[in-house]
Amino acid sequence: MSILSEHAVMLWTHDLQGLELSPPQWLELLDDEERMRALRFRREHDRIAYVAAHALLRLVIGKRVGASPSSLIISRGGFGKPFIDMEEFRGMDVSLSHTPGMVAVAVSISGRVGVDVEAVEHERVLSSDLAAYGLSAEEIRMLELMESSERCSAFIELWTAREAVAKADGRGLSLPFSSIRIDLAANRAVTMNDGVKPSAHWHLWRERPSLQHRLTLAWSGENGKFMRKKDELPVY
Repeated sequence: MSILSEHAVMLWTHDLQGLELSPPQWLELLDDEERMRALRFRREHDRIAYVAAHALLRLVIGKRVGASPSSLIISRGGFGKPFIDMEEFRGMDVSLSHTPGMVAVAVSISGRVGVDVEAVEHERVLSSDLAAYGLSAEEIRMLELMESSERCSAFIELWTAREAVAKADGRGLSLPFSSIRIDLAANRAVTMNDGVKPSAHWHLWRERPSLQHRLTLAWSGENGKFMRKKDELPVY
């Protein structure tokens, strides 16, 4: 069945922990520009994650529309968000995220979508200036009252939610994170216009794809049915 006929928001992840090199078969799925970008990474685990995320995106879309993954034309918008630059894919929104040990890909036919996955780094979180991440005063007070391990997990939940919303919005890091209001209890978020009026509403899906990672998916639209898909990136 064509992915274009599914009114859904779909999410895939792939666990890279323990992988020391990118399989050549993954690299073959990428275009020349993506291969060049992969070579620019200095750390091997960053290179592996980049290759895996782009290979997975090409694989899941190509498989569902009956196209060769390497034939898909993937471009980036003005703020860096990827899109399938082909007429037959108008109306599809995609997002990808990669961090050491884990990648995620999201595809939406019912509105905008953004995904963020992060490795949990307790030391970095505990030494961070929380206000610099766009957290509200209420969120900062909540985190400061927590024990260190609990605080780290709660911070990552808030951070991945903001990253996912910013990606779905399309402006990425150009969107002030202080304009994003997160309601984890309701799995909802809003972006505020001038800090006064909501300009967009977002659904959130949160999960722990591994013990070391946290993920949040954000999407717009009331008609999108969320579908958590099985891993489709083969390991060679």
